[in-house]
Amino acid sequence: MRKWVQTAAIGMLLAAAGWLWMPSSSMVKAEDCGELVGTEKVWWDGVELKPGQIGRLTVTAPTELWLSNKAVKTLPSGAVYRVYALRGGYFDVGRGYGIKNDARVRYETPSKEKLAAALCVQRAKANMADVTMNGVAIGDSRAKVEAMYGKAKRKTKNAYGLYWEAYDQGGYKNFLMVSYDRDRVAAMYTNQPIVQTKKGTGIGTAKTVVEARYGRPLAVIQKKDGLYSIQNDEYDTYLVNGRYVTFFYDRYNNNRVDGVLVVNRALEYEKPGFYGTATEELRTAYEYQIFDLANAARRLHGLPALAWDAKAAAAAREHSEDMAVHHYFSHTNLQGLSPFDRLKRHGIAYRVAGENIAYGQYDAIFVHEAWMHSLGHRQNLLYPDFTRLGVGVAFNSFHQPYYSQEFYTP
Repeated sequence: MRKWVQTAAIGMLLAAAGWLWMPSSSMVKAEDCGELVGTEKVWWDGVELKPGQIGRLTVTAPTELWLSNKAVKTLPSGAVYRVYALRGGYFDVGRGYGIKNDARVRYETPSKEKLAAALCVQRAKANMADVTMNGVAIGDSRAKVEAMYGKAKRKTKNAYGLYWEAYDQGGYKNFLMVSYDRDRVAAMYTNQPIVQTKKGTGIGTAKTVVEARYGRPLAVIQKKDGLYSIQNDEYDTYLVNGRYVTFFYDRYNNNRVDGVLVVNRALEYEKPGFYGTATEELRTAYEYQIFDLANAARRLHGLPALAWDAKAAAAAREHSEDMAVHHYFSHTNLQGLSPFDRLKRHGIAYRVAGENIAYGQYDAIFVHEAWMHSLGHRQNLLYPDFTRLGVGVAFNSFHQPYYSQEFYTP
């Protein structure tokens, strides 16, 4: 580390003579940087060395903070600032502010190795995708995903006219749903802590932080047949470089992100309405997607996976169909039968059982997130003593889905 006290005259001379070492991207070869993703940090004396930073200054005697040729504040001795450049006898300390280069400040620089490392991170961040999930980004090839995960564990239809392919690395670890268009990633979702974004957000980031970094979320989205309102307190959607990025928030964990969905804008534009077109294939797909999402959430909370139960699924589907056809929404059907009565009618003997129902959420991902953000439904999903799950879905005449989950333990 080099340290010196400078006068204004010396500081200007140093800059003119080139003695103030200024790093540039040309000094670092790509092969010298290794495999970086752009979210790494370089530390200098226990403090992060920010991309673009060339040094730091410490105020040794009260001095002025300048903005647009005006002194806006007197800085006390001991104040420390990152330095990004030296211009016209003033240190650039970011956001347009400057501090005069004179005897009232002490300037220090990190080693060239640390500056080079910071440049590597800066370069990686510039090339970083807006959102990655376990290193997977929109536009990546199927081959890249399968090199990491192997073949998909399940392939089921989605409302975009494509398929969700579900991957994990054993026991729902690093669970990831990917939708391909011509073998390129066109949409993806996860509820696991494998999300990285260019703005430094991911699973566990507070809603206030997401909104501070991304701004006001979208109120509407443009689709082929018009504008659709998407405002909801439980999630924020942003249009980022031609992709819709949706952050879901867990109200039971201080409104922190618990799921992220990324979809190419073109897919959403072409999808009919909110729900797509109801088909038997889509109904079955939602049932298995909801099952996988439940188990991925349980894994994240340290709980064992549930087994698929065909009898419970039949009971769940029967109830969803009944609600869709007869236009009601209740755990008790029009004949007065409770969920427990219906399980018994399907030949299920249980020690403990529970039911979740929902109506109108766009698809399996949105209904799973809605259940996770509703206390009673969440408690069923995360009840440690349940061992079996059946899921049933039905659509009404407007293509709106009704969802039922039947949990039990024999």
